[in-house]
Amino acid sequence: MRIFTFISAALFISACNGNGKMAGYQTFQTGILDVKTQVDNYLSEVKKTHNIPGMALAVIQNEKLIYQSYMGKASLEKNTKVNKNTLFRIFSATKLITSVAVFQLIERRQLKLSDSIETYLPDIPTKWRHIKIENLLTHSSGLPDLVAFKSELNDSDLLKKLYDAPIEFELGKQFSYNQTNYWLLAEIIEKITGSSFASFVLENQFDNNSQEVMFSSDSNQLILNRATRYNYNSKNKAFDKDTNNSGARGHSGNGLNITLNQFIEWNRKLDKNLLINDSSKMKMWSHYEYTNKEDKFMYGWKSYPVNGIESVGFSGGNLAGFRKFINHDTTVIFLSNGYQTPVYDTIINDILRMTVKILKNQDLALEADVMTLILERDYDKAQTAYSLLKDQNPESDFSNLNWNINSLGNVLQYIENNKEEAVKAFQFNVQANPDWWVSMASFAEIQESLRNFDIALSYYQKAIQLNNKNEWNYNSKMTEQVSLLKKKLNSSEVN
Repeated sequence: MRIFTFISAALFISACNGNGKMAGYQTFQTGILDVKTQVDNYLSEVKKTHNIPGMALAVIQNEKLIYQSYMGKASLEKNTKVNKNTLFRIFSATKLITSVAVFQLIERRQLKLSDSIETYLPDIPTKWRHIKIENLLTHSSGLPDLVAFKSELNDSDLLKKLYDAPIEFELGKQFSYNQTNYWLLAEIIEKITGSSFASFVLENQFDNNSQEVMFSSDSNQLILNRATRYNYNSKNKAFDKDTNNSGARGHSGNGLNITLNQFIEWNRKLDKNLLINDSSKMKMWSHYEYTNKEDKFMYGWKSYPVNGIESVGFSGGNLAGFRKFINHDTTVIFLSNGYQTPVYDTIINDILRMTVKILKNQDLALEADVMTLILERDYDKAQTAYSLLKDQNPESDFSNLNWNINSLGNVLQYIENNKEEAVKAFQFNVQANPDWWVSMASFAEIQESLRNFDIALSYYQKAIQLNNKNEWNYNSKMTEQVSLLKKKLNSSEVN
């Protein structure tokens, strides 16, 4: 059925590094080397293992910059290096900036979280009028997602499509990540301020620094010093230039381009209450109460527990991430322009384990170690390492790592046609993540391709049961597959 082909296309990886050799296993023990040497060694290894063209990283602790580095190429074609002037597009991490913009207007009493969006967008359909600002920020609106429609549509035609589409769930019931929410927030900000979204943000958060901060949601636009964003082509084993263009309506959701230094400065302003006050930050970093009592998300920010300690932030494009340990005065900023394996959260989590005082002397397991062992096909050691990681992080879902393992299985199955090894990768994920419907569905797929119909049927049924939110509307597809498999099994019994 290949139900995950389009999802995994962006995550496909191969088991070798750039020179065709298997990445070597290395344990990065904490508390032995000084922070700079330790982090340098770690980044060099993960850059090679995950084939990252270029990246920049900073660690700020107790108001001091304790680590900053630039590695690799901003442009492979021009052979230009990443440096302090390099602009990175941060994609959905832009939503952090949009959230701060909303709270700036709240502090100015020009906006309230409880305001109906109809107050600012009077032409919206009746079925949207109960939606509030807080529902847009927390992705609890139930609105249809604009990415489901052709990107070539102009704003007016796209709005018509969205107006005609049904509401997907009851207001406030659940978290459902959605680009429409942040486009509407930008429209509301523009209505209130009388200026473009980009102009308001640049003036009120970045002092109009046009050289190191700018909005562009078009990867094709030629911008001085901007790193080229690359997508890895698994078939050609090479990087292709990204051609994504979300237009101006993408600015609030994915359009910020910024240097590492300017992101560091933005963090300083946030810490010093130069952007919003403590009361606003406390609300922004509080959990929205979804009526399903299951989902967890803040007001434009996400909680990321690392070894039992909470950090907040967000990631973008599988390329960039901003993470803050509020109670431990530590912030990590990671920027990159491509990957063979999307490893953004893994890097940030591991860097935090190396630099936060309460964590770094505990000889902690690292996520990069798990993935390296899996790439080496040493599943027994990988299982031991992953078990230790989970024991140390009982509240973490390891989404980034789990998708990478699933993607390896897809590469082995569909690109390298190595079903024997693919089964092992998918089976590892099933054992490591018995409550994740994606691991069950992927294992079902490969068993079906091997004509093990009874096993495939069992795992499709498990996947349907676990996917109680019907993510991506895949339960209907899997239900169809269950019916087909039952017919095949009945037919074989008759014969």
